[in-house]
Amino acid sequence: MAIERNAEKSLLDALYCEEEKWGDVEEEDDVESSITFTLNDAANSNVSLSPLLLLEQDLFWDDEELQTLFSKERETRPESNGGTAFSLSLARKESVEWILGINAHYGFSALTAILAVNYLDRFLCSLTVPKDKPWMMQLAAVTCLSLAAKVEETDVPLLLDLQVEGTKYVFESKTIQRMELLVLSGLKWRMNPVTPVSFLDHIIRRLGLKSYVHWEFLRSCENLLLSVASDPRFTLYLPSVLATATMLHVIHRFEPCSAVDYEHQLLGVLKINKEEVDECYEVITERRRVEEQQMRVASLSRVFVEAVGSPH
Repeated sequence: MAIERNAEKSLLDALYCEEEKWGDVEEEDDVESSITFTLNDAANSNVSLSPLLLLEQDLFWDDEELQTLFSKERETRPESNGGTAFSLSLARKESVEWILGINAHYGFSALTAILAVNYLDRFLCSLTVPKDKPWMMQLAAVTCLSLAAKVEETDVPLLLDLQVEGTKYVFESKTIQRMELLVLSGLKWRMNPVTPVSFLDHIIRRLGLKSYVHWEFLRSCENLLLSVASDPRFTLYLPSVLATATMLHVIHRFEPCSAVDYEHQLLGVLKINKEEVDECYEVITERRRVEEQQMRVASLSRVFVEAVGSPH
């Protein structure tokens, strides 16, 4: 065990390079604004979810695939390591927000971002990040996004080009490549985990994606997942629970009058503990409420500044 730890420490030390410290970069809220717009736009568009009616013959289609998802979701779930995710909550939040920003910059899929966050959380649980090496979190974030893009995307930018904005440190390609080996080892080369998107995709395929509404529903669910990804509380829930709570949250926004019926159908098919789903649903609701309040405050602040600065 001591030999392994020494080897790990040596490898971490070897990863250090002379980072180029970028100047302060003004924080952008384009990703969050886009996500909120999508959800609010769907909720206010009077779109009916009637085509999303979960017919019994659809929901009991290919149960073997669903059971496979359930059996594998615990295998690649981030495991607690002495509260690592929470002890690094601020650094993790910054890293996840950076991942989401770069993901949006290059137009990567929602799954790419979800995979990158999954890799990051699992990697953080596999070792102890030295507090005297703050650049390690940034390097891990770049590496996890690089790996996720290679798994999911067909057009992957160069490693240096991934570090385009909001990056505190800039790493050489060879440094990221060495880090990729360390992350792959920490993840035991399991790069196709079951994620909430896996369950979303399964339910949507059962519905056949027969209309524009199905695509809007899927996109709204994915955007909601991305909007809560930086909150470490959601690592405590299984992907199936988070996916179900996400779907119910979007359904409540689309068509609140029929939400109870959809909830009964989803829980009946997925056979998920209702208490866990309700708890996760409440955390999502709380998170969304705080974000909306912050956006209103920011909007009022901008209006005030413009009013004060405008000539009379």
